[in-house]
Amino acid sequence: MKILYSSVLALTLFVVSLKAVAQSLPDLPDAIGRAGMMAAVVLDEDGHEAVLAAGGANFPDGLPWEGGAKRFYRDIFLLRQNQGEWRWEKVGDLPEANAYAAFCATPDRKGLVIAGGANAQCHLDHVWVVRSNGRVEVFGAKLPSPRAYAGCVAVSGSLRIVGGAGAPQSVDCIPNALILDLITPDQGWRVDVESQRCARILPLCGGFAGKFVWGGGCRLEERDGKAARVYLNDLRGNLGVNGARSALAAPLAACAGPGVELAGGLIFVGGDDGLHPGTDLKSHPGHSNQVTFLYGETLATVVVGQWPTSLVTAPLVRLGDDIISISGETRPGVRTSAVSRWQIPPQYR
Repeated sequence: MKILYSSVLALTLFVVSLKAVAQSLPDLPDAIGRAGMMAAVVLDEDGHEAVLAAGGANFPDGLPWEGGAKRFYRDIFLLRQNQGEWRWEKVGDLPEANAYAAFCATPDRKGLVIAGGANAQCHLDHVWVVRSNGRVEVFGAKLPSPRAYAGCVAVSGSLRIVGGAGAPQSVDCIPNALILDLITPDQGWRVDVESQRCARILPLCGGFAGKFVWGGGCRLEERDGKAARVYLNDLRGNLGVNGARSALAAPLAACAGPGVELAGGLIFVGGDDGLHPGTDLKSHPGHSNQVTFLYGETLATVVVGQWPTSLVTAPLVRLGDDIISISGETRPGVRTSAVSRWQIPPQYR
């Protein structure tokens, strides 16, 4: 108990210290901001670390309660240093508008893999790799079927995907998990496990010491002819039935992620706690801004601080010794263009 208390105290001090040393990064070059972008830290053509971000969705012509329609985007943006100053630039376009896809960096860190996703018409099954110069290429085989809002993370050279939905109006989640070898993507996807426990959207996912950590999110059920979310709080150390299990203190979905691995565990940011399911969107108080640390060995979790903004459906990446969130949603229909940056103290790198 004393050890746990010491760990929690250290983590709390860690997060508090981040606020003091954080340096601002330029906002995404979209004043409204976007949810559901795909992003990774890659090496640019000069071999320097940069953030490659693509796609996303927002409501530029009016918020949902004003009758505005969601717009999906094709833009590919690169955030890199130029003469000591971080700047965004548009470097290309995706083959089609896309958001809420699975994503990760390639093993050589020279590209961003994007698998599936959604646009205004349908969910997608394409798999692309995006380069820092904006070039887009097919990356191995397509997904077995269209899929968006799945959990995803790269672990031990493979992209893992859990759950998701197959169509925009679906009232069911996909009950399996897939895996793609990123070194030999032409060999295609294989089903890692087929189980109803995988049937969820927007779960938390992360990789710790080569182990796949996942849980939370929402399952879908039909209510009055529409899909309704049921929030989950389970956590699992792998996909097998005999894997380690734990639980979040409360249900949580759509955290900024995948979780960033630190010494001892994973960091997740924000999330939808499902506490306001019947709330009129206009009066929704906003999503969580909590910073959650998940111990990699025990799957225990503790809230260790607050992010500068409430946040869901945003990429969370590690750039050097910093944790960075890229744009995202602060409450239903409302985005932020902020790119928030926290420095990781040496003892947690």
